[in-house]
Amino acid sequence: MKRVFALTMGLLIGAAVAVGTQSSAQADGSIPCWSRTDALSYTYTARWEDYDWGGGWWNDNNVRDTSAHEGPDCSGLTFKSWAMVNSAGNTGRYYWSIGTDIHGPYNSTAFRNGCSGACYDVCGSGTGSACGSSSYTLTIAGDAFAKSGHVAIIYAESSAGWDWFINAAGESYGIQKQKRDYRMQTAYDGIRRMNWSAAC
Repeated sequence: MKRVFALTMGLLIGAAVAVGTQSSAQADGSIPCWSRTDALSYTYTARWEDYDWGGGWWNDNNVRDTSAHEGPDCSGLTFKSWAMVNSAGNTGRYYWSIGTDIHGPYNSTAFRNGCSGACYDVCGSGTGSACGSSSYTLTIAGDAFAKSGHVAIIYAESSAGWDWFINAAGESYGIQKQKRDYRMQTAYDGIRRMNWSAAC
């Protein structure tokens, strides 16, 4: 009985480790499926890592490796977390390992303006009006808020105009989980990636 229990526990622990390291072990390449859950798990691996303007890689060791120029900027984190193809407007899915130093073709303004057709506004629409607290019916975790100069993926929706983001907000902060009221600010549009998978 002890042997069966030990074998079962070993298999369960091995499976948990495999799931936890999938984002760093999987090779870059086209993928048939990428869900919001996948994106949020992937985004979370960047928490506590460094920020580098124009950057796109991190190593998930929870250390800010400034000397190695580690870290994505906000648009690089969004590009990789959304498993976007490195071709403007392409709505396909492409997995990038966290160690691959790629930023993608979009800056924050391009995200706000629709990623050349690879994403779209769900609220705000560049009208100068905030999405507002009523926009919770229009957004979901995995969507993002973008303005000229910044984009951040919603990690968890909250209330009263606030949400939790894994936020690549600048070199002095690194990548952090932060509560922000971006949906209440007129500069931001709520945006969504085209071609999400329902589940993988």
